[in-house]
Amino acid sequence: MLNDTITYELFRNTEIWKGHGEIFLSDPFWMIRGFNIRGREFLFPAQPYLLQERRVVWVKKGWAVYSFNLVEHRFEAGNLVVFYGDTLVEKKGCSADFEFDAFRYDSLLDDPPVPRTEVPEGTDAEPPCFIRLPMDAACTALVAQHFSLLWDLVRQEPFPRENAALLVRSMLLCAAQRYGQAPAPLPLTRQQETLQRFVALVSRFAVSERNIPFYADKLCIAPHYLSTLVKQMSGRTVMDWINETAVKAVKVWLAYSDETAAQIAERLRFPCPASLTKFFRRATGMTPGQYRAEHKVAGSSSKTENKLKSIML
Repeated sequence: MLNDTITYELFRNTEIWKGHGEIFLSDPFWMIRGFNIRGREFLFPAQPYLLQERRVVWVKKGWAVYSFNLVEHRFEAGNLVVFYGDTLVEKKGCSADFEFDAFRYDSLLDDPPVPRTEVPEGTDAEPPCFIRLPMDAACTALVAQHFSLLWDLVRQEPFPRENAALLVRSMLLCAAQRYGQAPAPLPLTRQQETLQRFVALVSRFAVSERNIPFYADKLCIAPHYLSTLVKQMSGRTVMDWINETAVKAVKVWLAYSDETAAQIAERLRFPCPASLTKFFRRATGMTPGQYRAEHKVAGSSSKTENKLKSIML
């Protein structure tokens, strides 16, 4: 069982992060305000993280580039981003003044009114892992008011769960309405749509399905056509996408769990521990044991069991 490892980093480094913004941590809700990373990086490059919980992030200053399921995205001041969870995240870079507010919302709402981008009917592809909402001056002022009120509210004792849920619902409803008013994006070409669906499928299945015919079958196209299209459209092969996603999933399990290589191999459907070791060493130049020795987060499995909700990858 793995937790949301980004949330775990907030809990693990609470005293450090207090020097980089205002933080409220509770089980199961958290909120950070005016958070910056001057003096210490939050999330280390080259280490994948698992984002499981749903959250809202408002970028207030600067910019940052993150990879979500291998696809890089740039976020800039003024962006309001609604994340849906179930995502492998890597930090690529950010400006020195990068600052944001954020909170978790799935712990308060069973049926949050968040906009979702639709996927083609009858496919197994997942919607994108986040949406970026357009923000004009009026919308920015409204978001700022919601964040300020929520911050004042959640620090009351006992924790005002129902009131906080109502305020979060109000903010997400405003976001959903704003999203519905935004101009429709330019339509994708058939090739772009197929690539997008392929990437979504890889993010969902690569930890257990690592063969081209599986994805071709899901997309109802021939394997050789899938290989050609993905290479032409992305500059990477189908197996590059699949293997890199699987490697990052293994890295997360090695860093944030106490499971043995044999257990991880079984979980991720490798035939045996030796095949996992061969696969991982070919991709990284290290054995799973060597990677764990360098990147294991102390206490990541035991100390957070009563703090964070355990979720299967």
